[in-house]
Amino acid sequence: MSVGGYRYARRSTRTPAASIALPLHWLCAPSCWQHSAVGAHVYPIQNGIPNLVREEQVSAIDQYFQQQYGAEAARAYDRAIFLLSLLIGCWEPAQRRRLAQLLDPPTGGLVLEVSVGTGANLPFLSEAVGQRGEIVGIDLSPAMLQRAHGRAQDLSIPVHLVRADACRLPFADNTFDAVFHFGGINMFGDVPRALREMVRVAKPGAPVVVGDEGLSENRRRTFLGRRAAKMNNLYLCRPPFAAVPWEDVQGFQLHWAWRELFYVFRFHKGCPAARSQEDHAVSVQAEVRRRVLESPPPGEYGI
Repeated sequence: MSVGGYRYARRSTRTPAASIALPLHWLCAPSCWQHSAVGAHVYPIQNGIPNLVREEQVSAIDQYFQQQYGAEAARAYDRAIFLLSLLIGCWEPAQRRRLAQLLDPPTGGLVLEVSVGTGANLPFLSEAVGQRGEIVGIDLSPAMLQRAHGRAQDLSIPVHLVRADACRLPFADNTFDAVFHFGGINMFGDVPRALREMVRVAKPGAPVVVGDEGLSENRRRTFLGRRAAKMNNLYLCRPPFAAVPWEDVQGFQLHWAWRELFYVFRFHKGCPAARSQEDHAVSVQAEVRRRVLESPPPGEYGI
């Protein structure tokens, strides 16, 4: 079966066209797959969703968390997040809308959501990109993708769902007008590689938003922060500054979301012309970052 010039093996009678019509030029076969032409390889469709994962390439920690998000967890996930938001004093839809607005994708653009989960962000990304836009959502969990599939049917713009590994995105360089990820990267098998992949598939100048659990320094000292950390020790994670591909990004910003329980990075993929004009400034900034990141912890020098 060929859809948009890309060959799939049908494994299910449930193959809605909206979820599998991926244009060929969006896709690529990562070099680690060892295929010379993406159109020459046949990939399965499972319950209407193309599976572009090479299982032998998935890291042990990613396999573990994929198993944690099976059918039962996927069914309970949205309710659990909604109750958590109420517990910490947030209104979940408002928080998700703010994150989509922070991304600020170009109207009518093509947006990639990495770790789309149950699709809870899709309505807000759809609002942000407008009626002429399109969204591609990837996740490693088939069960979560099935939940997202149901939510995508209610949207008025095309949403293409794909099972894929965030550390090996099966998309061509410079494909997306914006890239969004919220929730998951702390425990990815290879955080630096995942960030590099998000930057790689973004077009030059495209906005990228990445966030996950991680208390702000102020929130760590509050009752809410201590309580949240007891409930879920992932809130003790710190923003992965060292994993950011600094040489390929511009306009980096650090934000906090959900009452400062989550860190959020926002930046743009660097443009070659702008990069050539700022080489000296970038080299200085890189040296400053190196010294900050490699500085000893408090008390190391008797401070």
